[in-house]
Amino acid sequence: MKTLLKILLLVLFAVVIFMPSNQIALWAYWSLFLFMFVVLYLYYRSSYWVSDSDVSTVYDGPIKFSVFAGKVPPMSSEDLVRGRLVVTERSVDLYQRYRNRNNGQRARLVWSVDIESIEGFTIGRVVGFRGGVTFSIADKDDARFTIFFMKSKKEALTKALGWDED
Repeated sequence: MKTLLKILLLVLFAVVIFMPSNQIALWAYWSLFLFMFVVLYLYYRSSYWVSDSDVSTVYDGPIKFSVFAGKVPPMSSEDLVRGRLVVTERSVDLYQRYRNRNNGQRARLVWSVDIESIEGFTIGRVVGFRGGVTFSIADKDDARFTIFFMKSKKEALTKALGWDED
């Protein structure tokens, strides 16, 4: 699926760039841009999106808080690790998209920390202009996650961690 979407994106990009706009109707030319953005969205969704049902193929327990996030790597030259940030009874976990047809898994655990190890968290900019949450972890480096509209989710995260409101 992803390979087909990549080829389709490449073809659409080539058509938009190399075809003179006066060769086809103006509405058709501009609709190619719209179609290209739709294909780009589908490619992003099929490459990175992890849903709660994907996480449930790996983790059986109750989930207190769940949000799509990107973990900021320690080196700025690396890309974000995109996945679903989940707060469970004992830990905060990050699951990444993964397909294993043999056992039906649709996600894999790529990062985890016990809630007891978390000293606190702050909401704000985590990298560039991207906002999110930064967890202060005892005896480790801080863990930063990009999350859209994290300010509105602060109360739910605090409650999921089992902490009192400040």
